[in-house]
Amino acid sequence: MSTGIRYMLLSIVSFSLMHLCVKAIPDIPVVQTIFLRSVFSIVFCCIAIKQAKVSVWGNNKTFLVLRGLVGMLSLICFFYSIQMLPLGTAVTIGNLVPFFTLFLAFVFLKEKIPHIKWLFFAVSFVGVLLMKGLDDELPALGIILGLCAAFFTATAHFVVRKLRDTDDTSVIMFYFPFITIPFMLPFAILQWETPDAREWLFLVLIGITTHVGQLFLTKAYKHEEVKNISYVYYLGIILSFVYGVSFFGEFISVKSSVGVGLVILGMVLNMLG
Repeated sequence: MSTGIRYMLLSIVSFSLMHLCVKAIPDIPVVQTIFLRSVFSIVFCCIAIKQAKVSVWGNNKTFLVLRGLVGMLSLICFFYSIQMLPLGTAVTIGNLVPFFTLFLAFVFLKEKIPHIKWLFFAVSFVGVLLMKGLDDELPALGIILGLCAAFFTATAHFVVRKLRDTDDTSVIMFYFPFITIPFMLPFAILQWETPDAREWLFLVLIGITTHVGQLFLTKAYKHEEVKNISYVYYLGIILSFVYGVSFFGEFISVKSSVGVGLVILGMVLNMLG
């Protein structure tokens, strides 16, 4: 097993644990969770920037701010979808990022996308529609938020591609919590619920696992080409279903399974194609 794949596995496990922690604290408002996560994150980012010896404000400020905004929107939508949907379903929809990335590349970069890729996208999208159409227990809002999360994450990746040539990775990561904290602060104050010891533990773990996941993800892409490690990413979907069943008793219906299966099929075909 290559170093890049090992780093990717560690990243996926870290992010999946973060998803588990978010799901485990339903009584803590999402805006409060995001605010506290961002506080932890900005501390780690400042340490990284100091070690890198670069300016905290960066160079391409317009795109840095945009990266922070779309990252914040993605996090809001994704965390809400985790609370509203079974964990495995929310993570599956959230993993539609590659398709939205293709769409953005087609629209803004005028990249030519093979017709077969659009077919794979259609397969996954039909799967999402079937999740709701076949299973009345799944809230439509949760599915819509999951799709929005995937779109905003793809937009964030698109913006990061623009920033790679102008700014250090630590600065790009810094703008995420830097923008999020002031936006979330008033909402966190209004909706604040004082966490108990157990909830504080999960909140701290959310901050740690998020940073560790980002760190190992960055290292993975430095040691290995994207095409060689992207398939490992889908381990996160499997883990999310395992966590959902093991910790929350979330056995998804046969009807939902059909939709989830189509989503995963489309993503795997896209990766192989």
